Amino acid sequence: MNDQLLAWFPLIQRPRPPALPLDARVRQLTDLATQPATGNIHQQAVRAAEICNKAALIASDCALPGLARHLCWSQYAVFDQARPLPTWAVKLALQPLLNIARQLIREGDGTSAHAVLDALFHAAHARTSTEIAGRTVNLHRLTSSAEGHKTVVTLVWAALLADGTRALAQAGRWHEAAAAAAAHRGVGARLLDGRQITILALAQNRQHDEAAALIENSRPAEPWEEAVQHLLSVAHREANAVPATHLDAMLTAVLALQQQPAPGTAVFRIRAGITALTLAAAHTEERIPLLQADVLAMAHADGYAARDTLTHPRLRRAMTAGQRQALTCLVRTAGLGAGTIPEPLRSVLMRAVQAGEERLRHSLERDAVTSPTAPPAGSHGR
Repeated sequence: MNDQLLAWFPLIQRPRPPALPLDARVRQLTDLATQPATGNIHQQAVRAAEICNKAALIASDCALPGLARHLCWSQYAVFDQARPLPTWAVKLALQPLLNIARQLIREGDGTSAHAVLDALFHAAHARTSTEIAGRTVNLHRLTSSAEGHKTVVTLVWAALLADGTRALAQAGRWHEAAAAAAAHRGVGARLLDGRQITILALAQNRQHDEAAALIENSRPAEPWEEAVQHLLSVAHREANAVPATHLDAMLTAVLALQQQPAPGTAVFRIRAGITALTLAAAHTEERIPLLQADVLAMAHADGYAARDTLTHPRLRRAMTAGQRQALTCLVRTAGLGAGTIPEPLRSVLMRAVQAGEERLRHSLERDAVTSPTAPPAGSHGR
């Protein structure tokens, strides 16, 4: 398996919003920011945080890491100034910090991403402070309740397991990733992050029998896991040592996956399809053109999917000039990797963020006033 495909593993079906045209994404944030403040305090805060998180994602997509990081820190500052937080706000407060690590992964800096998550985990566990990118993050009094602290530790542990092991794998540190997954009790029978990483670490070390045993003894709970199981059963072998039955089972499972669309899973299904096409490249199989057609058809619905499809040489050769132009246009209009957010979109984006932060600040202030046991916001040292 080549490095590009390895970078997609662990391959997990997690819903993600599509990369729509940039103006449509910014308009969505404006619509959220101008909606009336309905629902309870928690619901209003969730919508406000959504604006800030999506804005940071847009900046990251547009290859503006400085702006993306600024938006994360700016949002976190709103929560930091309101400490100690109610339990319901803890998850919202952690998201911008966790997103910094995810941005680093997207930028290809897995080592730094893992360092961020590891530092956050130790700070959360010990109720202390840590340094992230030259800034002090104090998790000592993020929340005053035992339940809130448990939430902090659980959320950071989950991120370290999923995103942290992925970061190590991206950096080529497969054995460390597998060891970390085992240390954090993250290797179950299902084909989730920890088990996939352990299988690939064994394969990287040419321990093919051990990898095969882990694959065979996995217990998939959903159809997408079955497809990944078949991908791994082919991927861990040398190309000339893949039994025809394994190749057949892989193509059957991945083709079936393309016909079972779930909302927000286009990128996962595209990557599963491209992985299967790459693994089958040395073989002659009559269903390969069918899979190519399915992948190309799906790529037109999402800028992320279009970008991944354009990187695959065999798919590029199979495209018509019109298909290649349409996918290239989709990536361009989504702003992916553009290095800029053109005006007036950037100003509109920043106004939406400002409105989101104000609404978030207002929600936290209202909670502090209405909670009978809450001390004044910011009354504990930071």
